[in-house]
Amino acid sequence: MPTAIEEQIITLQQWMSPSFPIGAFAYSHGLEWAIETGRIKNSDDLFNWMSDILVFGSGRNDAILVALAHSTSNAHELNHVALSLCPSRERREETQLQGTAFCAVLRDVWCHELHDVVLPVAIGQAGRLCGFDVSLCVSSYLHAFCSNLISVAVRLVPLGQTAGQKVLLALAPLISDQTETVLTSTKDDLSSQTFFSDVASMRHETMHTRIFKT
Repeated sequence: MPTAIEEQIITLQQWMSPSFPIGAFAYSHGLEWAIETGRIKNSDDLFNWMSDILVFGSGRNDAILVALAHSTSNAHELNHVALSLCPSRERREETQLQGTAFCAVLRDVWCHELHDVVLPVAIGQAGRLCGFDVSLCVSSYLHAFCSNLISVAVRLVPLGQTAGQKVLLALAPLISDQTETVLTSTKDDLSSQTFFSDVASMRHETMHTRIFKT
């Protein structure tokens, strides 16, 4: 029989899987524009872009939101805070639509009464309802976040599959560090200094030809 922690890991792997029906593969978080305009041309560029997002930008904020949502039974106010942090229409739609889809699956499959909220808040709430360890929820979310964006670069730069895996491996220490950091964070720690990533999400809205929704 699997242990309690093994059951948590197995379920979180299911939630964060590319096959989980929230449509994560359709979103690039502005990365498509950055690649199209030559800002990201190789694996080093991708690593630098991703590490900044994890430490200073939306990846860090999302991790804080997962942790905060895990500690409260009332996600309504936190959801409004999360939406106010979105710098563009597309970034707002990205987190709302994925969150709504995630909550629908949790209601239908796990029978949890989750109100539709943005994705990181939804994952934190689901983790709390299932009694999952908060650090596992945060690290699993960040790993899936990075994996999805790396898959965008693998297809568009293009990078080889092996190069993409090397970038993900190189980001692992940052994922671990950020997980530990955000566990003691509060709403006052929410901020973003990755202005170019935010601009990328705005510029993506005006691209004439694009593959991804954001």
